[in-house]
Amino acid sequence: MKRRDFIQLTGLSAGAMMMPFTSFGDSVDVSRLLDPLLDSAQKKQLADVALNTTKGLGATYTDVRIGRYLNQFVVTREDKVQNIVNTESYGMGIRVIANGGWGFAAIDKLDNDSIAKAAELAVAIAKENSRLLSEPVRLAHSLGDDDVAHHITSAKTRSVCLK
Repeated sequence: MKRRDFIQLTGLSAGAMMMPFTSFGDSVDVSRLLDPLLDSAQKKQLADVALNTTKGLGATYTDVRIGRYLNQFVVTREDKVQNIVNTESYGMGIRVIANGGWGFAAIDKLDNDSIAKAAELAVAIAKENSRLLSEPVRLAHSLGDDDVAHHITSAKTRSVCLK
């Protein structure tokens, strides 16, 4: 490698390191990092849009995840910090089972129309995937909020050794 090529590549690399990491999310001010974007009632309302849409399209299972991801990048050179970038990404993932197949869609724009379109896409993907399956997806039973686990013991409390 010639000296000129080395200097050009080094300069490009140093310049790239000084740029903000916008491909990993939107740059966000440090003072906003701990502010909640939505409260629980707003999240439930957005999730209800997805749940109602998928149910209306024939999905037998739907889960909705609303996530906010905060990242901090510290760029150093030798023993000095060159740059600190805080990024944030926010969005919703919709996972469904329809006609016995899995479907998934994700969005980063949280309005009712975008959520409904993503829910429709997730159901469409699930229905297409179901055509390729030899047998439908079946979820294992697990205890939910309404289910109660009963534990019956046959031992008398006085006969149990505590040592």
